[in-house]
Amino acid sequence: MQKHKIFVQGIILFMVSVSLFGILASCSPTDKYHNKRHMDNIKKDMDSTHRDIDHVLGLDEPSNLVEEK
Repeated sequence: MQKHKIFVQGIILFMVSVSLFGILASCSPTDKYHNKRHMDNIKKDMDSTHRDIDHVLGLDEPSNLVEEK
């Protein structure tokens, strides 16, 4: 039972350490201009990905089944 308790404590310590390292190594969440640039880049990347997927699936061109107005 003692070994199991030490093992669980070790796992918890490892998870907390990794989480703390991730928080400390990340960009500062208080700089709104820096965060805005990150969000703008993410939006551009998502838009580009969306357009690429539409192109691959053939959804970027009008369907022949739709009547033009």
